[in-house]
Amino acid sequence: MHPPLTPHRHPMCLEIIEEFQKCHLDHPIGKFFGDCTELKVKLDRCFRKEKAVKRKILVPVSSPNFPSVRWSQVSAVGPNIYAIGDASTPSSRVMVMDGHSDTWSDFPSMHGARGLSRSVCVRDGKIYVTGGFNNPDSTNWIEVFDTKTQTWEFLHIPGGEKIYSAEGDELQSVWFEGTLYVRSVVKDKDVTYKVHKGRWREVDREMNYGWGKSLSYCVIEDVFYSYSYLRKIQWFDSKERVWRTLKGLNSLPIIPVYAQSYVRMVDNGGKIAVLWQAYVSGKIPREKQIWCAEIAIDKRQGGEICGRVEWLDVVATTDAQYHLTHALATTV
Repeated sequence: MHPPLTPHRHPMCLEIIEEFQKCHLDHPIGKFFGDCTELKVKLDRCFRKEKAVKRKILVPVSSPNFPSVRWSQVSAVGPNIYAIGDASTPSSRVMVMDGHSDTWSDFPSMHGARGLSRSVCVRDGKIYVTGGFNNPDSTNWIEVFDTKTQTWEFLHIPGGEKIYSAEGDELQSVWFEGTLYVRSVVKDKDVTYKVHKGRWREVDREMNYGWGKSLSYCVIEDVFYSYSYLRKIQWFDSKERVWRTLKGLNSLPIIPVYAQSYVRMVDNGGKIAVLWQAYVSGKIPREKQIWCAEIAIDKRQGGEICGRVEWLDVVATTDAQYHLTHALATTV
């Protein structure tokens, strides 16, 4: 069997398709007795080559001004990627990669230098940078960058004295349920707060507990998805306030324990893209593969959410000492 012979979908095989279709017209009886078999073999071979060309792969992108994104917090807005901060020391530097030219350039800096504990999330074309100051308070803890006007401003939210994170503490942030959520670990206290009616409000323990187990997460259509050290994808049921396993992923491989720290999830056009790395057994020097799975989301009656693996493959292979640090989805 071969795919439907729609010429515009198979530009690489157009000539062979036309020959094959002409053969069927010229030999209405003989086509059942092998008159077009040779063309059928050529067509199948061409389709296999076309499929290989269409295969999704990761392509290296280099630039003379490439920042140290391993230590930067990064985010994507439209076709561009923003790197917030710099290296391992507090910095106010901001760089942006133009998604059309794949080149990096400096952008307006933040008002203040922020350290590694800063966290970044995006909402409606604005980048929210939280934490990273040694002496934080409600006037400087959050800074917002408007990508349209290319300006920074502080966001003052009162009532959060308990969650202001000092440099070195763990901090995560995300837009969820129409507001800003921040998870903070301050002096061994693990809490999650959200902005409610202009002030910080502590959220329920179940939400905080599940987020705390997360190794990677993303929000798609206002549903919070998490990959946890339990080696499964979960979603947060906002109505019942519980975490549920995303069903329907039986075809998704079990990610090796040693690779869990390098799992990354991202919203890819309304679908979950999951990337992870794994070593190829028996290869010396050790060869590393980066896998990617694309998961479609099915929201059913009664509030149940299921997933379906639409695509799964190796997107890169290398023996270099690289690790999967960030995963972003841009629109180009």
